[in-house]
Amino acid sequence: HGKCDCGRCECEPGWWGAACQYPTHCDLTKRESNQRCKNSQDIICSNAGTCHCGRCKCDDTDGNGLVYGQFCECDDRECIDDETEEICGGHGKCYCGNCYCEAGWHGDKCEFQCAITPWESKRRCTSPDGQVCSNRGTCVCGECSCHDVDPTGDWGDIHGPTCECDERDCRAVYDRYSDDFCSGHGQCNCGRCDCRAGWHGERCEHPRSCALSAEESAKRCRGHADLACSGRGKRAPSPHLPRYGVKGLLAPTSSAACSSPWVSLHDVSLFAIYQTTKWVGGDP
Repeated sequence: HGKCDCGRCECEPGWWGAACQYPTHCDLTKRESNQRCKNSQDIICSNAGTCHCGRCKCDDTDGNGLVYGQFCECDDRECIDDETEEICGGHGKCYCGNCYCEAGWHGDKCEFQCAITPWESKRRCTSPDGQVCSNRGTCVCGECSCHDVDPTGDWGDIHGPTCECDERDCRAVYDRYSDDFCSGHGQCNCGRCDCRAGWHGERCEHPRSCALSAEESAKRCRGHADLACSGRGKRAPSPHLPRYGVKGLLAPTSSAACSSPWVSLHDVSLFAIYQTTKWVGGDP
């Protein structure tokens, strides 16, 4: 709708604007015009411009064109460093209100200089599985900034030097507004549940029939040979050894570990329990 003369538009009749983008006569009603100027949040020209016949004219009081976009959604004034008053501190480029820093600089406005090389920065941010910040954060000058979805307390759901800890793995049913870590029966330690006595499972969701810890259970079942059940049996799931029946009789329970004084004989047609010098329960 015009021609360019030394960097400026000379508009044809009926058009105006820096790029001859606005008609002098509009066939749209004011309501129709405003509707075309609304952004995805239903705000006319992002509150950073005025609507003219369905098109946004962005604010440009300084004449530097820092506010732009179809709906004036880009405001490069956000990139100006407060101290130096330069775009991105003079160490980066601004695109739609965000600074993209040159190598060796970081910060929202590229105001901080990094003393290490990009290679060293990446190395420090790499997790043991070879991923930068465990794919859960961004690397800034050798340190991971984790993408925390629920920043509460001393740390949020995702933390660690390389963002390797994801506390969401400790929730029985993930709910960011619930404190139901490890089903309420344990403590979350870097994404793994350390269950309290009497509970087990990946998220401490299963109660144990045995009140003993695994270590205490194994300790009680060791015989003289330092083998579980002297190598002749297996630990029972409860702290009391089962009683073995002989034709309706109950043999006394031994506090020892499947060794003396009682030995169970299995897979024979005539079942008996032998106690040192005598047989009980039938002919041997």
